[in-house]
Amino acid sequence: MTMTQLSAGVLLAIASFGTASDAATQTQTQTYESPTAFLKNHDARVRAVVLRDPADSLSSAEREQVRTLINEAFDFRELSRQSLGDIWETRTDEERDEFVRVYRGIIERRNLDMFVRYHREGGISYTGEEIAEDGRAVVLAEVPVKKETKVIAYSLYRPLADGQWRIFDLIVDGAGTVDGNRRAWTRFISRNSYEELLERLRKQLASLEEAG
Repeated sequence: MTMTQLSAGVLLAIASFGTASDAATQTQTQTYESPTAFLKNHDARVRAVVLRDPADSLSSAEREQVRTLINEAFDFRELSRQSLGDIWETRTDEERDEFVRVYRGIIERRNLDMFVRYHREGGISYTGEEIAEDGRAVVLAEVPVKKETKVIAYSLYRPLADGQWRIFDLIVDGAGTVDGNRRAWTRFISRNSYEELLERLRKQLASLEEAG
């Protein structure tokens, strides 16, 4: 189903780049006042894994490390909640948990190779940040992709007041992951049902898992 392919690709393919540094060895328990500092540290930690071996493919252990880092940076529950909009409020806790699990799995598995490639080849420039009164932040960045430059706005927040920053949305050249999914999924559910949407997503994930 194409409704998740574009947004998921945007979410991970150009989610973070950067230059490997000593920050790559820091643990995720460290917190950052600045969301930009958090993103830079995450960049370095991912690149420390993907640049460890010059071979094109990563080992199973390295791929799992990258998946773990993705999970640490993104709040898939908040992404799912905002993407489903009002539909989220009508679902049970069990249904919400399953949706998050399935959606996260699709994003991780569909885009991992692309994610790794961009971390190896890309370089990002953070150009500004703004933290609103409610604590949510937007970090602006520019990423060279082939012969063009992508402009990214990261949306971040802290689930706990003393916790770590988490990404819950990306807007790339004006196109937002949350808004794109919300429009597509709302339209699909209005014509079909939430259960049919979830079943399609389950099949996508099963196919990706089977393919390895």
